[in-house]
Amino acid sequence: MLVSRRVPLGISSEDTIGQALGKLTGWAVRNGLTGALRLVLRYPRTMLAVLSALLLIDRVGWVLPLLLACLLLLSALVWRLAHPESFRVWLGLRLRSWWLRWTRYAPRWGKLMRAHDLTVAPTAEVEAWPRILRVRTTGVTDSLLLRLRDGQSPEDLEAKVTPLSHALGSEDVRVRTVAPGRLWLDIRRRDLLAATIPALPVPVRPDLRRVEIGLREDGAPWLLRLLGTHVLLAGATEAGKGSVLQSIVRALAPLIASGVVELWGVDPKGGMELFPLRPMFTRYEDDSTKDMAGLLTDFATVTRERSANLKGTARKFTPSVATPFRLCIVDEFAFLSAYQPDHRLASQVDSAVQIICSQGRAPGSALLVAVQDPSKEVVPYRQLFPTRIALRMDEPTQVEMVLGPGARERGARCDEIPTWAHGTGYVKLDGRREPVRVRAAYPTDIDVTALAGAYPAPLALASTGRSLPTSAAATAPLLDLPAQYGEALGSSAYLDDDELDSAWAQFSQDFQRRNQSADSGL
Repeated sequence: MLVSRRVPLGISSEDTIGQALGKLTGWAVRNGLTGALRLVLRYPRTMLAVLSALLLIDRVGWVLPLLLACLLLLSALVWRLAHPESFRVWLGLRLRSWWLRWTRYAPRWGKLMRAHDLTVAPTAEVEAWPRILRVRTTGVTDSLLLRLRDGQSPEDLEAKVTPLSHALGSEDVRVRTVAPGRLWLDIRRRDLLAATIPALPVPVRPDLRRVEIGLREDGAPWLLRLLGTHVLLAGATEAGKGSVLQSIVRALAPLIASGVVELWGVDPKGGMELFPLRPMFTRYEDDSTKDMAGLLTDFATVTRERSANLKGTARKFTPSVATPFRLCIVDEFAFLSAYQPDHRLASQVDSAVQIICSQGRAPGSALLVAVQDPSKEVVPYRQLFPTRIALRMDEPTQVEMVLGPGARERGARCDEIPTWAHGTGYVKLDGRREPVRVRAAYPTDIDVTALAGAYPAPLALASTGRSLPTSAAATAPLLDLPAQYGEALGSSAYLDDDELDSAWAQFSQDFQRRNQSADSGL
């Protein structure tokens, strides 16, 4: 693991010329043999390729190896032109990774580590630094797998990410620990999240455990889990909280329209954010503070009632029309808690939220709270939200309030997100110590209006004055849903129009007609 060894020759002023030459010869032989052995063990593929090429040239001369090299280059060129994607995955990125290792990183690595004080000295004669084990590139990010020296920790590199990013000419450098003594140093070369992401297509088969609402920094989909968790969304004014909320509702649209998901909404801003989606909400309040607090209390009540009804019947909740998954979205939560002058209502809201967060995951009730200020005065029970999203923040200290201690040092610099990058933030994913940078898609007003018209909630039709059957939740028409939902619904959920109540039959026909026309436009 020693990258650099400065071993003295052992020649003193008392040695004769013959003794000095003997020591010099012995030093050269020892270091030549051990150096060659270290090269073979450290870089087996590269050294094997070089030795094989030299052996082939020694045996047959230059002509045949040159012809083979030309043939390989021609084959690679044809492959790249015929199937560029497979060439990129199987050969292009591998060659680029190899090239970057030996031309960009390896030649200057020792100097870079010394400049940033990332070296250690096991003895007075030996200097060493983290060794590059592998270089991997995606075209967007260069990742260096490093093995640390004894006495070093990931925090040593995390403390140097800002100067390292400037030295490497990168917008961002982050550290990911993968095993004791081994970590990835991610060097971002291109920002895939710089441009606004348009509204994602409405999914055909939504999955509450993997709701796609945007992109991650590596180009992979940003998948948010809603089933079995509660979500805290924090961000400054104009940080893009609306993009996250709108994208979540859009991803759930087919399940909302079929009754498998119930949306409850509270918008203290008078409906500026959620009212355009009003047809998709089963319960919604944006006017009276008393009514908004009452909605949260009712949500806590139905959560406890379902817990009692499901007791002893199942260990794992499965959403269905009979037992829908309920998601309550609360925008600008501080208006109902810290900024609420009526202490009785504020206490009522706090009590309801704590009941929902502590008891709601098992019976299929989830809470999504959006705040500007994530302090304890606004959300004194942040620990009850397993899933937390941090968008642009005003202060560095707010990052740790949302994502936990050390999050900013591990790369979640939310206070440095530019004001134009709406919907950009950081999340903690399961199994990863380091936060991941993400950006939510941005549905336009036209997208929101079309979505609300195409995927209304069945029970929201009550506000139109239609008479609905008392068993509305059990007979809601369904879309094409994932198998885990369909198995839980039973055959009664797929009634024909002639078997439905007259009001539901009319709704079914209208809904199918609107859905077909909307699919062509969305």
